[in-house]
Amino acid sequence: MLTLRLVLREARIGWPVAAVLALLAVLLTALPLSWPPRFDRLAADTLAERLGRAQQAGPLLAARASSEPVHDYPTLLPASVGRGSLDKSLDQLGAGLRGVARPPLADSLGPTPGRAATPSAAAEGPGVPQVNGLPPLLGLAYAQPGPDGPVEYVRGRAPAQPPADPVVADPQERLRADRAPIEVAVSEGGLKGLGLTVGQRFELKGERWSTPVVLVGVFRTDRGAARLWQQYPLLVTPAVVASRVGNQLNGQLLTTSGGIEQAEARGEVPLELAWDLTVTVDRSGRAATPAVLAGQTRALTALRAVETERLCRDATAGFCYLSDHRIARPDLIDRLTPELEAFAAQRARTEQLQGFALVGTLTVVVATAVAAARLGARRRAGAFALQLARGARLSGIAGRLLVEAAVPVGLGVAVGWVLGRALAPPGAALGPTGPVLVAALLVWCAPAAVLLATAGGGAGARPLPRSRRLVLEALVGLAAVGGLVSLRSRGAFSGEGIDLQLALVPVVLALVLVVALIRVLPPLLLRATRWARRSSGVVPLVALARAGAQSGAAALALLVLVLAMGSGVFGGMVARSLEDSRAQSADWRTGGASTALVGPRARLPESLSGVRTVGRQVLVTGASGELTAQESGATVPSAELVALDADALRAAVPSSPLAAALTAAREDNPFDGTTSDGGSGAAERVLTALADPALARSFPDEVLEVAAFGTTNFRVRVVGALPAAALRDPVLGPVLGSERAPAALLVFTDPAAQRQLPATGGHPYALLLHPADGGPPVDRSAVGTAAAGALAPGGVVGPAVELRSYEQELAVLRGDGLARSLRLAFRLTTGTALLLALGAVALELVLSSAERARTTSYLRTLGLGGASVTALQLLQLLPLFAASAIGGTALGAVLPAALGPGLELRALTGGPFEPAVQVDWTTTAVLGTALAALLLGAAALEAAIVRRRGLGAVLRLGEAL
Repeated sequence: MLTLRLVLREARIGWPVAAVLALLAVLLTALPLSWPPRFDRLAADTLAERLGRAQQAGPLLAARASSEPVHDYPTLLPASVGRGSLDKSLDQLGAGLRGVARPPLADSLGPTPGRAATPSAAAEGPGVPQVNGLPPLLGLAYAQPGPDGPVEYVRGRAPAQPPADPVVADPQERLRADRAPIEVAVSEGGLKGLGLTVGQRFELKGERWSTPVVLVGVFRTDRGAARLWQQYPLLVTPAVVASRVGNQLNGQLLTTSGGIEQAEARGEVPLELAWDLTVTVDRSGRAATPAVLAGQTRALTALRAVETERLCRDATAGFCYLSDHRIARPDLIDRLTPELEAFAAQRARTEQLQGFALVGTLTVVVATAVAAARLGARRRAGAFALQLARGARLSGIAGRLLVEAAVPVGLGVAVGWVLGRALAPPGAALGPTGPVLVAALLVWCAPAAVLLATAGGGAGARPLPRSRRLVLEALVGLAAVGGLVSLRSRGAFSGEGIDLQLALVPVVLALVLVVALIRVLPPLLLRATRWARRSSGVVPLVALARAGAQSGAAALALLVLVLAMGSGVFGGMVARSLEDSRAQSADWRTGGASTALVGPRARLPESLSGVRTVGRQVLVTGASGELTAQESGATVPSAELVALDADALRAAVPSSPLAAALTAAREDNPFDGTTSDGGSGAAERVLTALADPALARSFPDEVLEVAAFGTTNFRVRVVGALPAAALRDPVLGPVLGSERAPAALLVFTDPAAQRQLPATGGHPYALLLHPADGGPPVDRSAVGTAAAGALAPGGVVGPAVELRSYEQELAVLRGDGLARSLRLAFRLTTGTALLLALGAVALELVLSSAERARTTSYLRTLGLGGASVTALQLLQLLPLFAASAIGGTALGAVLPAALGPGLELRALTGGPFEPAVQVDWTTTAVLGTALAALLLGAAALEAAIVRRRGLGAVLRLGEAL
């Protein structure tokens, strides 16, 4: 009968096992609960840093709108609109954009400064220079203060707000308003390019408006208000733009909101309005969770479709009214969604790999609990046998074990919950409880399951029949094969949270390895024992014989050690692959050079040979165009075109595979560069190029016509395919970008193709800077000084020139919190698994200590010395640890190839190629050293215990040697 007194008495007997179960419960609760909020904090920091860097190149969210004067719609004119309302109206519409955003997007939107600009107007007046006999076209621009700081003036002063005018509703009266000049300011580059002077007055004459202006100040553009220079590049320097009457100099002047309103009062002035929505990230962790990221993406979709009536109070017929202008729904420019989607994909992949490590550790925890339960069943085998002999039922004993284990496991879960709360960031939500409950349930049931599996656990418990063992081994093998086939056919996991299939397949593979090792060990040890019989010493013979006899019983310890070692080796491989991939990505972004200038061709400097540390330069030209086969007429709608000087590249980087391929193609294909144009006899130059393998197979040795925007059509002959190494040459990185490899790629063998490709501003070019042979590294600061004109904001609309440094790019990639969290997770779980493996091995040693102690005591009685006892214990444990090291290393090394597409690391590393997975021999050596330390510690502990045990402690009446 199950009574409280009986339960307490039995619990006192089994307290060591209860203590182990409680400790395991603490561990399996604290780790899964405390790690997710820590990871969320690292992810939030990473997201904040990424969005911060992305916003340096321009706003992630912006709204654009064109307004129409309401003078043409007098019946729709609002009741009260006048001077002084522009800032108020900009604020109102900016607040409307933030107000209609749904949570959680609304929580991440900061200030929304607005801007307004007038159309360009001809500048006429005394002292205003003309270009090509045409007056310059100048527009007025106004921007509300932004997060980048105020505009800094170097001469004169900032434009002042004009005095407020009374509100006048009649448009005709507004046209006859005060003709006081509007105060404006110009940049240093604009002052020089336009030829103006401070205090100069001139007239701006637009299509349906005109106004006098006076220049009152000059501002700098090399610092402060960087966002303003990005949005209004013509404020920085004027640019010559083709118009219907000829090439005219275009520029912009900075004024106040009152200046814009003065211009409106003097004609019908449509305004170009814009708002930048600043994006912030809460670094407490919640902002980077999958639910919040998905919510922000949905909120952005809804914001792009918002109706105008929800943005402002004064709305009629679907239009908002702003300073005597009516505007339709603003167009939302969304660069935030791609950033969030890319981060969400990387976070999901990181979480799945962390789940792999977590599930492996929880498996080791459960295996250690089973080892503890086996020890408890062995210690109480006599009592269980006696109870069964007296009529007790096996299920009743199992129920009593469940009651006994409930107290330590429940207490351990409670303590682990408290510890997890203490380890988690303050105020953060703990991790999911599902893994905790499953693991706790398995640990709780371990004693009862072991009892039922061994049918009492006594000495009479028989091993599994051979047929049943073969069936179980076949089931394990089939499960592993089925899991691998399913995982490889499924590919990368597209859901959220832990990928159970990815996490459990390695555990099943570890079981297969353990089964194989158990099958292989006895024959090997038998051969080693036969060899030991021919030697003079007794220690190798006895140690190997005992190891062979106990090899089958050590399956659980072997599984724990193989899992711990395999997880550590695999984690080291992933960390090594990520580190190598980061270096490759940094090399790809800088074109294999230590320093590179990347940007539009029109803004790149011609040469930086004047910089002392620059020894060699390689210009890489990129463009895109449509290819048409001359014979078949087949077309390739979008192909990447790259041209460079292979000789210059080979001189700078002798090991470049692309330079070698282009040089070999020129030597193997001495084409004269001309071909007959049909039957007319007209000769036309034909360039030669290497193509990607797919394009080369489609058009072998065929002439293609290239049509690219910005240049006349030209022809190219494909003379071969690019080798795989050439496709990965980092010199292509700056012009191809960090996305996936292009669908079609042509690399010209003749450097003259650089003059043929169009100088379009939408495609980046790269100037790669290498040091001289044997010279010092390229000085990045000297390059920045020499290229200051190219790096400064300019009047050309489009991407700016970037100065990229390999060291800085690598530092940014290494500082990524997702990669650091993955490396930390594998280190933490590997260390925990090794400690648990030590505990499991210790429990297995205690379980079989009686047999080993009896044998050792016999030998000591026969004269075996202390050193020999230690050697005996060491040799007896050596096969187990050697098999664990070999099996664990094999498991970790084979996992990347076995998992195949299910293990996709490109989502973590970025770049156009999947990173190569390589064994990290340093981590493997450290793990091997840890196993060796475990072996030595276990052998020393066992030897110390045996030395204190004499023959009388193990030999009883009736036993013989």
